[in-house]
Amino acid sequence: MDKQADQNFQSLKWGITQLHNTDIEKAAYFGLNYNYQKGHFRQAQQAEKSSSASFATEGVSTIDRFKLYGYFSFARTWQDSLAFSQKGIEDNYTPYYFIAGKAGTFERQKYLGGGLISYNLLKDKLFIGTGIDYLYNSSARSVDPRSLVTTYKIVFSPEIALKLKKSTIGLGIIAGYGDEKIEVGYKNDNYGGSQLYPDRISYLNFGYGFLEINTTNFIRRNTYTGLKLNYSGKFSDWNMNGKLSYLVSKEVNQLVKDNSINDQDFGTYQLETYKINLVLNKRINKTNHQVSIEASQNTGDDNLVRLNARNYTLKVADVSLSYSHFKPQFNNNAVAWFAKANYKDFYQKDAAASHTLQYSYINPQIGGTIYWNKLKGDFLSTELSVGARVPINSDVIVPTTQINIFTRGVAYPDYLYWSSNVGELQFLVNYTTEKLINKFRTGVSFKSTYFRNLGTPTSNLDATFIPGKNYFDFNLALNLYF
Repeated sequence: MDKQADQNFQSLKWGITQLHNTDIEKAAYFGLNYNYQKGHFRQAQQAEKSSSASFATEGVSTIDRFKLYGYFSFARTWQDSLAFSQKGIEDNYTPYYFIAGKAGTFERQKYLGGGLISYNLLKDKLFIGTGIDYLYNSSARSVDPRSLVTTYKIVFSPEIALKLKKSTIGLGIIAGYGDEKIEVGYKNDNYGGSQLYPDRISYLNFGYGFLEINTTNFIRRNTYTGLKLNYSGKFSDWNMNGKLSYLVSKEVNQLVKDNSINDQDFGTYQLETYKINLVLNKRINKTNHQVSIEASQNTGDDNLVRLNARNYTLKVADVSLSYSHFKPQFNNNAVAWFAKANYKDFYQKDAAASHTLQYSYINPQIGGTIYWNKLKGDFLSTELSVGARVPINSDVIVPTTQINIFTRGVAYPDYLYWSSNVGELQFLVNYTTEKLINKFRTGVSFKSTYFRNLGTPTSNLDATFIPGKNYFDFNLALNLYF
């Protein structure tokens, strides 16, 4: 599957509108994957070294008037030298989580499953169906203070779609719930709250730097509600898939009381997400052109019970634009060219701790893929891309009277990381053959990404961690295609 075809396959997962409009009747794959990451050029709440092993499967099937898409994956991750974060889901925007200055090892397990089921109610005219997405994640830290975090989430997205001439329009709702149980404690009681071991002290973070020494377990209860609008069809001679969605994620955080029937609310948080996805394809003079656009805006704020007021504010805007140019050659080698540009603007503020971090950057990339077609039925592609992350602005604001362990260990290092000029080099090799396993196509892929800090890793800030020069990401995969 070439790069453009893969992008089109990804878009059919957006909803039953795209699923029913695709020409794919049946397809499936099973894959094994190994990933290794290491480097000192990283964020403060990121592991120095990480490795993971996973397997995944997904597929599309058509049965009479039903069309189905399903997926399942399992991943186990081992992390070393991770400090100042004991989150269960690392990329979660929640402001409430435990931290400790002592770096430790983590083991994580993640299960993902779900898909789409659609029924053609009126032949080639009206479609109904739903999507379902399930997540279970566990995270355990094996260094005092130790944590165990288990996360559960399930989201349903029923949808109805109507086909009008060459276009299909779908409207759906999003509804889901989940919970997260967070436990923290000590195997060695001598570490608990002792000033002799300041990096072992367990803090509960109420935002971005407002801390309290705490080892009380708590539960996070989540609800998800939203709307989505899907489109698939022709738009001004372009084949287009589009999705517009609005999602409200609410969480209630409750301290677990051993001698009480009811848990105690200590903070709520609401995140609103607007997101748009577009993929456009057009063929001109035997050349395939593809444009992909993705944009999102996240706005979050909390209500901290002890202050009876809002403490934490988050604003994030992301925009990604890509273009690819590909002229297939069945008897000769073919070359595809692509260009990307990503823009991000990030702002977060903790009012009680008077901590503010903001940054924005642009990340342009260019690259090319060679498809080697003279291989007696086998498929080989090689890809090379280069990019850069160029900061537009960055700032960290902390009054001298408010500097604490979080300031030195997280806020200052994060500022140094996001204000750095970064070079990026990526290389990908993909080989597919039918000679290894009879009646199945077997694919092996290797992907390597290298990030380099183009500046000098020094600082006048009182930071306990300074991002270094290099970060390396290596990925190896084995896939079976059905």
